[in-house]
Order: sequence, then structure tokens, then C-alpha cells
Amino acid sequence: MGREKPARGESTRRAFVAYGSTAIGSGLLAGCSDIVNQNESESTTETDDGSYTATLAPVGTVTLETPPTSVFTHFPWFPDMTTALGRGESVNYLWWDGTAAALEYFTAGMDGVEIAWRDEPGAYGFTKEQLYELDSDLHLVDPAWVTTQDNWTRADVDEIATNVGPWFGNYYSSNHATPPEEWADGYEYNTLWELFDGVASLYGERSRYEAFAAVHDDLLETIEDRLPPESERPTVAYLSLETDLSAIHVLPLNAPGYWNTHTRPLGAVDAFGEQEFDGPFIEVDSEALLESDPDVILALWTVTETVDFEQLVRNLRDDPVASELTAVQNDRVYVQGTRWQGPLMNLFQLEMTAKQLYPEQFGTWPGYEDGDVYPAFGPDERLFDHQRVADIITGEF
Repeated sequence: MGREKPARGESTRRAFVAYGSTAIGSGLLAGCSDIVNQNESESTTETDDGSYTATLAPVGTVTLETPPTSVFTHFPWFPDMTTALGRGESVNYLWWDGTAAALEYFTAGMDGVEIAWRDEPGAYGFTKEQLYELDSDLHLVDPAWVTTQDNWTRADVDEIATNVGPWFGNYYSSNHATPPEEWADGYEYNTLWELFDGVASLYGERSRYEAFAAVHDDLLETIEDRLPPESERPTVAYLSLETDLSAIHVLPLNAPGYWNTHTRPLGAVDAFGEQEFDGPFIEVDSEALLESDPDVILALWTVTETVDFEQLVRNLRDDPVASELTAVQNDRVYVQGTRWQGPLMNLFQLEMTAKQLYPEQFGTWPGYEDGDVYPAFGPDERLFDHQRVADIITGEF
């Protein structure tokens, strides 16, 4: 992408990285705890020696000499983070073109906020040759997950870290799944916001992260203070449905991991809470759905153009079994974005889902028609300060 491709075996000039106790390269730089105090107007932060450092299992400690300007991502939560940090232009690759559509739905009303990577989507998966060609400063992908993909080994990920740029990611925290055996020792689960903390450190955007974290903490406190007693909370089915109802997939509502970081804090009752999940979802039929008969259905992916939501609701009402569902009869089938959320989308999805589940406590969700953007709630209707978030992204905070 405009740079000369490094020769294989050549040490990267940008970074040093340690995987567990094994160092790649030499002269590993100081850890991320020694952050220089910065003026509030400065968003870039660095360690005492001028480097940018973060530590994360299974990667270990990553130190960059300068903030990255060319960054490879794969799963959508990382591009979300770059937008939040005002560094979206650094993304050179991501998977799933619905990522931009989902984030644009939530941020469409925020002046000055652009999805700089909207034209970068590629295919699922990637090759070592692609990464050499892209020549990225940083790869925001979990190397443990990479070794489960075709034609990738531990030696391959070490080669890329040495010759191109380090890895930084923790995929198995998404739903607390078991990592590959060779990576299991020392693998730790992190929250979405802990992961965001590390990414912000590598970009030198500590003050932006801290401003976002304060908004997030206030939002969680608002939600916790207003939640009704557990006995008054609705039963909820968290679903991924084909528009024609040919497939109905149930996802756990309150499971650990950052895929549920917008539903778990709301503490609703999982209509399928007695089911055992041996993966991220289970498939059921409409009869099983009626047997659980949830008060509310949260329909995943429906603001991403993956599903025609209006047609989906019509099909639920016309189906002889699904039409008997309490959620369908009471018009409590609601749109959702994606569980593949970063911190920016997480703020909006927490607000949205709180209104969908608890309208008396948080205000009524106004509904959705295909093509809508996120509702323009008035200041008294918002659960967090939308303008504050826009200001953080644009650097005017």
C-alpha cells in the first residue's frame, strides 16, 4: 500500500513485542504504567521514553515507537475503537461490510463524526502474503485465534510480528470461549473496555479513552440506579432470525464476555436461560420459541441491512405459531445492532436496549422502520451525553 515490502527475516523498525515470556526482537521498552502527565488539551500520551505501550494476554507487552498510522483489523470492535479515538483513517482492512452500516446508524446524528474506514472491507480471513503487502504498523487481531485459521501456525504469527508489526487482540474474551491449547497457559479474559484501554494506549490516546470511560461509567450507574426489582423484569429472547423465519438462532442474553456487554448490565431474564450452549448460539424452531414465550424479542443485525426488519415483523405476525408469541402480540419485537460492538456502539446499544426493555424507567423506544437512523432523543431522554461523545471523537473536549 505505497510502501516497500520488508524482506522476510528483517526486524521491524517500529515495535518490539513479547509473547508471554518469550521476547521477539530486543530492547523491550518500558511498560504502560509510566504515563507522562499531559495537558488536558493534548490527547496523545506516551511513556517516559517516548514509546506507546500496552500489555494484553495472550500477546504480552507491545511497545510502539510512534502511534500507528496503518492498522490491520479483522473483527468489527476494533474499527469502532479507532473511530472513537479519532483515528479511523489508520484502518487499512476489516472484515464484514455491515460494520460501517451498523456504526453509521448510531452515529448519523453526530456532527463531525465520520466512518473513515467505510470503504476498506475485505473478505473473511487473510493470508500472510496479504499482511506483508499491507505492511501495517499494528495488527489488531488475537494471534491465538489466527493460529486456528487455515494455513496459519504459531511460527507464522511470530514471523509477522517480527517482520511487519505486532499483534494485539483477545478474541476469546468475546464469549469466554476456550483458547487453543498451545495458548491456554496464561490466557486471560478481558472486558471490552479493558481491551479499548490497551488500544488507546498504543495510539497514544489515553485522555480520549479516559473521557469515554467516564461516560460509560456514568451510563452504567444510571442504569443500575433505575433498574426495577428482578421480579419485575421481562423475559427476553435474544435472537438472530432469517427474515423468512427459516432459521432461528438463540444467543445467551447474560453470558460473560464482550458480545453481551450491552445486555448483561440490564439484568433481564433470559427466556432460554435453562438451555445449555456449547457454542455462541443454538438453533430452535418456532414451536420452541413459543414454548419459552418471551415478553420481549431482541432481533440481532436488524439495523445493519442484513435483515429486513419490517418484513421480519410481518412474517412473525403472519406465522401461525410465531403470531401467538407474547412479544409479537404486544409489539415488543425490537431492533438490535451487532454483538460485534466496540465501545462507541456499546454506549448507544446500552441506551437503546434499556429503553426497549424498561420503557417506564428509561423512556420509550420509538420503534424502527428500515432506513431509519438512531432516534434524536432530547437531552432529558438521553441516558448519556451524546454531544460529549461527539466532542471526544472530534477532539473538542
